[in-house]
Amino acid sequence: MIQIIYNGKFYRRRDNFCQAIRIEDGVIRGLGTSEELLSAAPPGAEKIDAAGALVLPGFHDSHLHLHWLGRRFGMVEGAGADSVEEVIRRGRELIARTKPAPGTYVQGAGVNPDLFTAEKRDLTREDLDKISTEHPVIIARHCGHTIYCNSLALRMAGIADRAPEVEGGTIEKDAAGRPNGVLRENANALVREGIPEITRAQMKEDYKRAMEKALSLGITSLGSNDSQGPNFDDVNEVYQSIYAEGEEDRDARLFPRITMQCGISADERYLDSLKERGAVTGKILWESKKRGVFLRMGPVKLFMDGTLGGQTAWMKQPYRDKPETSGFPVLDEEKLRTLVRLSAAAGCQVIVHCIGDAAMEAVISAMEQVSSPGSNPLRHGIVHCQVSSRPQLERMARNRLLALVQPIFLADDVYILENRVGPELASSSYAWGSMERLGVNVSYGTDAPVSELDPIQGISWAVSRQDPRRDFYPQGGFYPAERVGIAAAIDAYTAGSAYSAWEETSRGRIRDGYWADLCFIDRDLFSIPPEEIHKARVRRTMIAGETVFRA
Repeated sequence: MIQIIYNGKFYRRRDNFCQAIRIEDGVIRGLGTSEELLSAAPPGAEKIDAAGALVLPGFHDSHLHLHWLGRRFGMVEGAGADSVEEVIRRGRELIARTKPAPGTYVQGAGVNPDLFTAEKRDLTREDLDKISTEHPVIIARHCGHTIYCNSLALRMAGIADRAPEVEGGTIEKDAAGRPNGVLRENANALVREGIPEITRAQMKEDYKRAMEKALSLGITSLGSNDSQGPNFDDVNEVYQSIYAEGEEDRDARLFPRITMQCGISADERYLDSLKERGAVTGKILWESKKRGVFLRMGPVKLFMDGTLGGQTAWMKQPYRDKPETSGFPVLDEEKLRTLVRLSAAAGCQVIVHCIGDAAMEAVISAMEQVSSPGSNPLRHGIVHCQVSSRPQLERMARNRLLALVQPIFLADDVYILENRVGPELASSSYAWGSMERLGVNVSYGTDAPVSELDPIQGISWAVSRQDPRRDFYPQGGFYPAERVGIAAAIDAYTAGSAYSAWEETSRGRIRDGYWADLCFIDRDLFSIPPEEIHKARVRRTMIAGETVFRA
């Protein structure tokens, strides 16, 4: 099948555009002017008028949690709530609407107390008891690393009246010494263990909902961390069943390409299990006969620390606004070095969640044992890279370590970073401009549902470092030296992310021989003022030349 897409502004690379492309069987096979390609089109070729749209390679979100995103549709939605009372109201409304049986877990996510307009505090068991005393209620902070529980959820976990010590986690207590319902990091598992496992059928519907959302935002591929070790086979087989439907049913929706990021916690047995299955980085898990690879094994995923908002990110110095703590590691440093070394020996790329500068130091050191200046053959990388020093970024550049970052995180953290770490450290953090100048391999994503999935909003934050929701605060941009240009931001969301997934020879650019995975934008991001970028919307999304979303 031959298609000609014309009358567009196709972004090829920095300062290089064309008007039209020719697609043959889902692959780009020609670029040029509209006149050239239309005049050379054979009889019967499909001709698609881009109507002046900016056409980009499909976005690739380099790190998110697709299943968690799909699950959020049936939960108490905390995003945007401006008070404890608002979260309580939303929880009651969900129960009234869905009418779960007594004893059924009610879950929620997305709460960010730092953005409350009144009292900025975590929710306690007493707050969540106002949602229900008949249902165990568990609501996650927006970062996912802190959870709030009602009394019944604590009682069902056996921690209503006592708070055991948890390595790499904390259970906060009230004035009487009882757990107050706030659990952080590894302590979360004590409560979550009681939640019934969902079926594969439920998983499949969750994935489909999240994938539909991704397509509507121009996302044609992504790196998703859904497997946590024991559930690898479930996740893998659900993905394969979704893709098989699209291959066999001409009317079925074609969904984004996935690179699986597999958590192994701190358990070497999970790594051994992946090795036994041959599920090392790069292994093709599902491939279409006509449209290329859709499911590929990516990196193993580790956690080094917590979050800035929850003050569990591991810092070298105490928090400026909570000097009694510096956060803490959730993974022993010696264990980290062992897991990185064993993973590399097995041929597995490793990515590690790092937010605090102490965590950054530990992870860079661990990765230096399996990389060297100018050489990182397995493309090990650091996810988030939020609070950092200039020397740490220089070490990342020397060792060619990848940075999988989320510019949209500033939408929340611009309001707390200086209070948490002070202006000096804040000035070298979220340092995307420095990363670009140093030559760090950077890819963009959202960590959705931790943050909004929309790539255009992430690009807006990378370019302006200002909040369009609040009169573009702060004036001039948040540490404006760390802004990047529009081409750099788009490249990080396309070519850079394709590189992080080992796919840079087949997607991430509009180039001859690459898959026609494309998104059509209703504004020219290269010519409009930075403060208008956030208003842009996706008109159409294509995978292998097939339209999978149209506004």
